[in-house]
Amino acid sequence: MRRVYWTALAVLIGAALFWLSLSSWSPFPISHADAWNGLVHQGKVGGNMAYIVAQLRVPRALCAALVGGCLGLAGALMQGITRNRLASPSLFGVTAGAALGLALFSTGLVALPFAGGALLMTCLGGALAWVTVFSLGGAWSSANAQGRLVLAGVAVAALCAALTRLTVILVEAQAQSVLNWLAGSLANVGQAQLQLLWPCTLIGAAWAFYCSPKLNLINLGEDAARSLGVGITRLRLQVFVVSLLLVGASVCAVGPIGFVGLIAPNIARQGLGNDYRWLVPLSAILGAVIVLAADLISRAVAFPVETPAGVVTALIGAPFFLFLARRAL
Repeated sequence: MRRVYWTALAVLIGAALFWLSLSSWSPFPISHADAWNGLVHQGKVGGNMAYIVAQLRVPRALCAALVGGCLGLAGALMQGITRNRLASPSLFGVTAGAALGLALFSTGLVALPFAGGALLMTCLGGALAWVTVFSLGGAWSSANAQGRLVLAGVAVAALCAALTRLTVILVEAQAQSVLNWLAGSLANVGQAQLQLLWPCTLIGAAWAFYCSPKLNLINLGEDAARSLGVGITRLRLQVFVVSLLLVGASVCAVGPIGFVGLIAPNIARQGLGNDYRWLVPLSAILGAVIVLAADLISRAVAFPVETPAGVVTALIGAPFFLFLARRAL
C-alpha cells in the first residue's frame, strides 16, 4: 500500500505540474480553457491561444517530462549496477561527455553525414567518459572504491566541460547557439526534439524494467547474484547501453541538465526502499516531476526572461549531493 501511495502521489504531482506548464508564466494570456483545447483538441478549437498551446506548450511540457524520465531511469540503473547511491549521469561524467560529443558535432569539428549523427555523438561522448571514469575509479574492485569512483567522475566531468568550452572558442561562428544549448534550456524545444525523445524513452524504459529484478539480486552481492543465475557482465553491458541511450537522447534534445539522475532515485528510495521493480518506475516519474518543476521555476525567476532549467537543477542538486556525500563517504 505504501508503494502505491508514493507512486500515485508522484503521478498526481507530475500531472499538476504538466497542467501548470501549459498556461503559467506566458507572455500571452492563456486561460485554462485554452490549455484544455490545446491539449485535447490540438488547437483546432479555441482560437489562437489554443493553437499556441498545442504547438509550443504541449511539446515543451512533454519534452520536459520525457527528459526527466530518461535521467531518472539512467540514475536508478547506475545506482543499481554499482550499488552506489551517489552514482548518476552527472557525477560519472556521462552527461558532460555527451555534451562534448554533441558540441563537436554541432560546431562541425566532427562531421557524420547521416541521420542520427547527433544522437550517435552524444552516446559516444558519454560512453568514452563513462569508460574512463570506471577505469580510473576501479568501479568493480571493492566497496572501498566508491569514493574514488565519484572523484574520478568529477575529474572527468570537469575535463569534458573544459574541452567543450575550448570547442566553442575554436568555432566562434557557432558559439552562441552552442552556449544556449549547453545551459540546458527547454525554451526552444518542439516537435523535432519530441520525436527524438519518445522512442528512446520507450526503449530505455522497457529495458530498464526488464533489468530491475536482476538489480535486486545485485544488491545481495555479486557472488549471491551469480549463484542465482545472474550474468553480471551481460547485465553491466545492458545497463551501460541503456543508460547511454537515455542520457544521450536527453542531452541531444535539450542539453545537459544535471543532478536529476542523482535526486530522483534517492528520493524514490526513501519512500520505497531498494526494490528496483518499484524504484525504477518511480525514479522515472520523479525525474519528470523535477524537470517540469525546474522548467516552471526557470520561467518564473526573471519573467518574462527565461532562466535555463539546467541552472535550477544545479542549484538544487549541488546541496543534495553534498548531503548524500557526507553520509555515504
